[in-house]
Amino acid sequence: MAPVGVIAMNLMNIVKRTMQPEPWAEGEKIPWDEPGFSGRMLKYHLSQDHDMASRRFKIIDMHVSFIDGLVEGPRKVLDLACGPGLYASRFTSLGYKVRGIDFGPASIEYARGQAEKSGQEIDYVLEDMRTADYGEGYGLVLFVFGEFNVFRRGDIAAVLRKAYDSLAEGGVFVTEPHTFDAVKAIGEAPKSWYSGEGELFMEGPHLALMECFWNEEQRVAINRYIILDAETSEVTLHSSTMPAYTNDEYVKLFKEAGFSEVDFHDSLTGEDEGRNDELLVIVARK
Repeated sequence: MAPVGVIAMNLMNIVKRTMQPEPWAEGEKIPWDEPGFSGRMLKYHLSQDHDMASRRFKIIDMHVSFIDGLVEGPRKVLDLACGPGLYASRFTSLGYKVRGIDFGPASIEYARGQAEKSGQEIDYVLEDMRTADYGEGYGLVLFVFGEFNVFRRGDIAAVLRKAYDSLAEGGVFVTEPHTFDAVKAIGEAPKSWYSGEGELFMEGPHLALMECFWNEEQRVAINRYIILDAETSEVTLHSSTMPAYTNDEYVKLFKEAGFSEVDFHDSLTGEDEGRNDELLVIVARK
């Protein structure tokens, strides 16, 4: 039986697939919370050869140094979509009290194990940030690397309100959403494929077919991943939808959540070095 959020298919389903899927009709997002997928994703998080899932450690070090200088409130951090704790552990080393929330089981298990090894007290929570208890009194809420755009518009508005409520007065929310043009480019990317094993979507030998769609009316990019198991010929479908926002729409979202100041920065290093043209850096203060 296919995991929740995964659609089982056969080869004829591929041929007769919907050529212009509706947003979210084929799935909420790729299966971050599925144990096997989460375990394979962890390898991408920890790799020092690329910045695909998490940044390399030297870049994270620069980010933490810059973000630390933004904090004017209590030395207490909420790290949303914390992954394997690469930011959380560094803020803890600077004297912050940290709670990290993620629903990838392998990432949380790894983060907890690293904290235990190093003797750090970090509250890692395995839960969906849409439903998790955030706590309160934070000087910083952190939500980095494009995760902002994987949520429905209503869900991200609710996350922003929860983040605002969790901050102490003068606390700051730091995030990296995609630019409007970056999301549109994702939706307009050409079809592609690969064959291999030990990759993100499957451990065994498989063929992966990817196609993307841009929905101009709803201004969302839809990513479809069709995975063919080379040993069993079983086919599974994963899909994710990414809403696009203009800079003015981002400001409106934050203002509606209650934030009094909303500023844009060049990068999380505060300089052009480390700049990613596909991502914005938004710093919003309560």
